[in-house]
Amino acid sequence: MKNNPVAILRLVFGAVGLVLCAVAWLLHHNTATFIASASRTQGEVMRLLHVESSKRNESGTWKPLVRFKAPSGEIIEFAPSSSSSPPAYEVGETVDVFFDPNDPQDAMLDGFFSLWGGAAITGGLGLVFLLVTAGLLFMPASAPAKRRRPR
Repeated sequence: MKNNPVAILRLVFGAVGLVLCAVAWLLHHNTATFIASASRTQGEVMRLLHVESSKRNESGTWKPLVRFKAPSGEIIEFAPSSSSSPPAYEVGETVDVFFDPNDPQDAMLDGFFSLWGGAAITGGLGLVFLLVTAGLLFMPASAPAKRRRPR
């Protein structure tokens, strides 16, 4: 295996694929557990927060600052970790929010990408790595070198 690049690729791509799929499962499990114990309410987009781009030629992305009222009467403001360009929300828009009743600051927007985006992206990448690994299984481990005839 030391001098066999195909076998090394199989091992590396397979390991990366399995790790990514495991992380995707954990993200999915954590979100599902959170939703099962969370309370749901409506919030309002108060303003859009600009997220600077790390690339000079891009203008950045936007994420909403959401305000909602907890059952205790406390006003909670939070911003999700994900952002988009163009903005996915408008100022004044009403949005559904999941929050931990014991810690209302722990809140998430009720949207596919906010809830499941991390698991979907990580799982998709893991599947790509596993598919490449499966494709490498059909490649001979040590292909004989082709000899060129002298002319």
